Amino acid sequence: MKHLLTVGLLAIFLFCYQHSHAQQVAKAKTKEGSTKVKGTSKESLQMRGAYAMYNQVANDGTQDSVMGHEQLKLFTDKHVMYAHKNANDSLASFGIGTYKIQNGKVIEHMFYTASGGAHNDTFELAINKTGEGYTQVINFPEEQGRRFRLTEDYKTIGENVTSPLDGAWKQTKVVTISKDGAMETNNNPTQYKVFQSGHFMWGNTSMDSATQKPVSFFGYGTFKMNGNNQAIEVNTNSSFATELVGNPVTLDLQFTDKDHYQQTIAWPSGAKGIEYYERLK
Repeated sequence: MKHLLTVGLLAIFLFCYQHSHAQQVAKAKTKEGSTKVKGTSKESLQMRGAYAMYNQVANDGTQDSVMGHEQLKLFTDKHVMYAHKNANDSLASFGIGTYKIQNGKVIEHMFYTASGGAHNDTFELAINKTGEGYTQVINFPEEQGRRFRLTEDYKTIGENVTSPLDGAWKQTKVVTISKDGAMETNNNPTQYKVFQSGHFMWGNTSMDSATQKPVSFFGYGTFKMNGNNQAIEVNTNSSFATELVGNPVTLDLQFTDKDHYQQTIAWPSGAKGIEYYERLK
């Protein structure tokens, strides 16, 4: 029973972090973890890049529990986004927000998560840069007499490349054209996409027509520009594993200006999707 209680509390604890529901969590003050590494001062901490999580440990004040799942995290110059597959289904857990570096710590302001929708939560991350990546520690306020701590280890996987797509984007419109030419337009989609260091990530949320509840999907992987008006994406993890993972997707690009672009995808089924994006500031 004690073990079940611990597992339950840890699950609640992780839910609060991953889905960002509680404003009081935003005010967590961490005193553990150091950002100082050899040759790197707190003032020179830099997070821009692509990182793959390889270890995740939750501590409920009495013991460590290895939680772990495959997760990617992208930092642009201003924005941060993470995504992973839910443990019990193929749906997504993702979040996107802005961040700043303050006193050698990373302060994340998440404004959208898959489960919480639009909101405003803040997390303070103690960062310890390592030779291969970094470790982040979040200390949560005391709950039910316990202090929870989440520690995640990341490996740097980003490439030293740039592209006109680099940055964080919000989808503003989607036009779907079926094989027989029927057209459907969505003028109010909820999808975010980030490109950074040769990697990309997207996450969207829509209303399930059967259950009338929101459902979320994600994908992430690597991309390469093919000239100025085309990019090739390869998803390494996605809610649509069979359709997307390992299968190159060609994006035909059209840039209206540096803050607006559209991507057109011709799918093997004969359908075509045209997606419009606006850069997040």
